Amino acid sequence: MNAKKFSDAMSELDTKYVDEALNYKKKAQKPIWVKWGAIAACLCLMIPLTAFAVDIIQYNAAVDYLNSLGIAVEDLSDYSHKEIKEAAKTIDAGESNPLTEEILSLIPENKKPLDTPTQVTSEQIKELTPTMTREDVLSLLGDTQDVGSGIYIYLYEVDQQYLLRIPFASDEAQLGVAGEDLLKALVPISGDIAPMVYVNDTLYQIVDSQPNFADEKSSFNLLGKIENTVSSSEEPKENFQANDDIVGAAVYQYGDNIVVEFEGKYWLYEHYHNTDFDGNSDGYDPLPNNQTSGEEVSEQDPAAN
Repeated sequence: MNAKKFSDAMSELDTKYVDEALNYKKKAQKPIWVKWGAIAACLCLMIPLTAFAVDIIQYNAAVDYLNSLGIAVEDLSDYSHKEIKEAAKTIDAGESNPLTEEILSLIPENKKPLDTPTQVTSEQIKELTPTMTREDVLSLLGDTQDVGSGIYIYLYEVDQQYLLRIPFASDEAQLGVAGEDLLKALVPISGDIAPMVYVNDTLYQIVDSQPNFADEKSSFNLLGKIENTVSSSEEPKENFQANDDIVGAAVYQYGDNIVVEFEGKYWLYEHYHNTDFDGNSDGYDPLPNNQTSGEEVSEQDPAAN
């Protein structure tokens, strides 16, 4: 095509197409910050939801902790989430402030330790794991009688046939054994009787609730050591004899009772009152500790007054 023909062809084009071509500009791309701005906007919408979820999780954990201390959940309804979380954190750290003192005052004063074993099943015991803490076990099996002295020893009645003792040396200690192994340590309720010791012609039986003897050892008076034993289903009848495998354990006089030291632990035994010994159906021994004077008997026997 020569120049003239090209010129003629171009002259036949509608001028509007020429104008559009001359004024054409490439469509501009959106700046990169616009794209990231949209993403940031989405994230801003998500952040409040995440913070809300975290607050709920922390609040529920704080409520569970305070509830484990004996504070009823409904008693916390007057406090904000922030107050409850701060109080739980402060109490757990062993610190105190007016808020924690106020919340701790919600613990019922009449809450008393249980004096009988809680009934559980062997299936529940099987759920116990070695890493469980004291709180974990109590949460699973329920609160029960604590017969420990200086340590926790929780007593459970299993399947209405056996007794099981679960010890913890401290609040942080772990169980250390599986539930299956604990079932091997069950003691039949029907066959065995409570641990007993016969000393100075007097029969003593271990008490269920053991005190802490940390400040009482100076009051102990050594009597001797356990020399032999009888079956756990029998009552000992000879001096320094026991129906538990504690040969060599030291025996101390402690007021009207005795304390037995075995493997570094102290166990309180009280004078055992039995109609087989004194013939008194009220369970009271009219001649405690071999005292025979009328004055001494009248001080301890209500029937003599």
